[in-house]
Amino acid sequence: MTDKKTTKKGSYFLLNPVTKEKIQTIASEKNVSQADVITEAIDHFYADRDEKYGVFKNMISDLMDEKLAAMQDKLQRIQVTGNVVDRDTKILLEFMNHYYLMNEFKDLITTDKYKTNGMQQAEDLIQKRIHKHRQKKLDYEKRKAHKQQESEA
Repeated sequence: MTDKKTTKKGSYFLLNPVTKEKIQTIASEKNVSQADVITEAIDHFYADRDEKYGVFKNMISDLMDEKLAAMQDKLQRIQVTGNVVDRDTKILLEFMNHYYLMNEFKDLITTDKYKTNGMQQAEDLIQKRIHKHRQKKLDYEKRKAHKQQESEA
């Protein structure tokens, strides 16, 4: 136990005979008082509880790190894609501003007012590309899931 002298307060507990006998046995084996046995048991209980909490906390932390790693990879891809789109959009805005200025246009005719054949062709092309990339992604994820299932089996 501890070498320090502490002030002890008397307590009265009703224990079943088996528990009382166990306390007496431990006290005689360790050559300490029954109160010291109970104190040591309580200290052991709290130490064990704190240790289990730490293990549980580490398990949850590891699981969260594992799940977040996959999400971080996807978020990084989205961020890179967003940066590329942002850059390309700014470049296009600069070209459009220059074109508008050099031709001294006074009004802007939006696609809501008039859509050229070229604009419709561009929209169709982009829609096909988006569909093609989406299908490639779905196929990739399907193959990846299939490989993962095979490796688990």
